[in-house]
Amino acid sequence: MKAFLCSIFTFLCSLTFAQDIYQVAELSATDLNGTARYVGMGGAMSSLGGDLSVMSSNPAAIGLYRRNDVAATASLVTMPGSHKFDGNKPTYVSFDQIGFVCSIPSSGNSLRYINFGINYHKHHDFNQLLNADNNLAAAGYASQTWQLADLCNSWGGADKATPLAKMAYAGHLLGEDGGNYTAYNAWGNSYGKARWGSNHAFDFNISANIKDQFYIGFTATAYNVKQKSYMLYGEGLLDVDLNKDGDYAVDNYSRLTGNGFDMKVGFIVRPVKESNFKVGVTLTTPTWYELSYRYDPCLGSYTKSYDDVVVLPPPDTYLDYDYNVRTPWKVGVSLGNTFFNRLAVGAEYEFADYSSCSVSYDDFDDDYDWNFNWNHQTKDRELNKQLDNYLKGTHTLKFGAELMVTPNLYLRGGYNHVTPAIEKDAWLNHFINSASVDVATNTDYLNLGGINRYTAGIGLKFGKFYADATWLYQHQRGTLYAFNAAEDPAVPDVNACPANRVSLNRSQVMLTMGYRF
Repeated sequence: MKAFLCSIFTFLCSLTFAQDIYQVAELSATDLNGTARYVGMGGAMSSLGGDLSVMSSNPAAIGLYRRNDVAATASLVTMPGSHKFDGNKPTYVSFDQIGFVCSIPSSGNSLRYINFGINYHKHHDFNQLLNADNNLAAAGYASQTWQLADLCNSWGGADKATPLAKMAYAGHLLGEDGGNYTAYNAWGNSYGKARWGSNHAFDFNISANIKDQFYIGFTATAYNVKQKSYMLYGEGLLDVDLNKDGDYAVDNYSRLTGNGFDMKVGFIVRPVKESNFKVGVTLTTPTWYELSYRYDPCLGSYTKSYDDVVVLPPPDTYLDYDYNVRTPWKVGVSLGNTFFNRLAVGAEYEFADYSSCSVSYDDFDDDYDWNFNWNHQTKDRELNKQLDNYLKGTHTLKFGAELMVTPNLYLRGGYNHVTPAIEKDAWLNHFINSASVDVATNTDYLNLGGINRYTAGIGLKFGKFYADATWLYQHQRGTLYAFNAAEDPAVPDVNACPANRVSLNRSQVMLTMGYRF
């Protein structure tokens, strides 16, 4: 089968995926990224302040600045356990942050400082490498074509099913007997996927220091999404007598682009003016994204029964697909204190209900809503039901500390825990009456587990210059399914496709260079 898969590369056809619950969840996700100092303390600086990256976690924390600051950050990222695929390597260089803060003293009795800041940071890194091969005999010879045949039966014909199911029928992978669609068995499959790109964030902040006891701030953030993905999936086919009868492969390339916007308001207070102890609160609006996918499907197949190679559709066929995503509200609380003027400690908690995400379309009608609302958008009701069923509230905990060894040397450490946003029994449902199904050309999905992050860092000061270095290790696992098909129609909720446990761990070494004056 691998020889056949390699031959499919020569076709250089491509396709993309429509939006789904997994993509919506990822657009709502936030990495631990920014300056090396911020990451080194686990991002738990929303009440401690004094760092460029806090304008994205608590806008009020920029109000603690009393000097100007400019800094830039780059890193080396490694994905342990991942393998090179389609020319993409598990180690790469990342540019993570650049920004500045302008701190302006005030002559007023109450208003001590008013500060302005602009900062770029990498909000989310899409880079990912996945590989999986399965012997399907132990899974009852389960095949992706089982799911595609079920879709044709469910929608009343191949011409009414998903584009991938239509291509499978045209490529002789599905049969038809009295209006009932039948499928092949499979002896094995091979799956590889490379994804790259980032969700870039640009923060614009204004904040104020009132009596050195109250701090307020506002940040407006613009997002720019650029993601590309390539996937190759193939199966070795068996006929009804379990004799080898050919192969097929789906060769996928996608491109997601778009822009988004959200706002954050923050507040910090010293309950006791003479104490360094501070309490912070942050409220973040949903992010509103306008997104576009390029859709260009291709499937190659060879079956002995037809003794013919079929490639569908032509490589120059594509479609641009536009839609909107709204992410959840987020609320965060933070605590910070400095002990003996040497040890700074921070802790944070953030909650976001991912089930409240929604997908909509500009000037688009689905089968349930024939009335445009005031801003000419219509929600995808059936897809939003899937979001409500399979996405859930997430809890993020951050802890961090910084020890001043000498006025020129600092040691840091931190920890994060992020609970999963996706239910364990979630799956990619193409049986719903949603516009997303009309352009669905993939069946694979990945159910992610929780995230644990560990950080350690060091900081050096040279007069007004400073340099910070941090190591971040992120541990996460997921369960990958190439398709979803029931071996027994009487038990449709049991997926016959083997589950592949995959590692999504990352190791990142960061360096920040800055100048404070």
